Amino acid sequence: MKKRGFTLLETIICIFILIILFGIGISLSKWSSNLYLDINYTEYTYEIQNLLSYGKAICREKNKYGKVTIKANKNEIRFIEGWDAIEKIINLPEGIQIISEDISVLVTPEGKISKGCTIKIKDKNGDRQDITIGVGVDFIVIKNGAI
Repeated sequence: MKKRGFTLLETIICIFILIILFGIGISLSKWSSNLYLDINYTEYTYEIQNLLSYGKAICREKNKYGKVTIKANKNEIRFIEGWDAIEKIINLPEGIQIISEDISVLVTPEGKISKGCTIKIKDKNGDRQDITIGVGVDFIVIKNGAI
């Protein structure tokens, strides 16, 4: 007599192995999703730092005044050098939010920031970073924190 099908023990072992593989797959999926969000968040933090350095370099090169504005309600950071109509804008995505007040900073023709301030941003996980802009030529500090 030929045996057809699987025994109960074989079926239980197969289900157990599938449950283990499914659990590992879900945990790796969550880990990769969190890693992607962290990389995206860090990318925008350095993009803000690059915008500030770009603004200072343009003002120094053109020997003209510029302005950096941070608008929390629009979730954007903008550099404007009005005389030559040079403009660069960073619109932060929905998962990243500016939590500091609206800020307007003048950049002198020497490429110096006229007034220091701190840009506070947070991601949807609640991780916060403070980007401190100091008075002077190239003083930008990024601090990690949690809300």
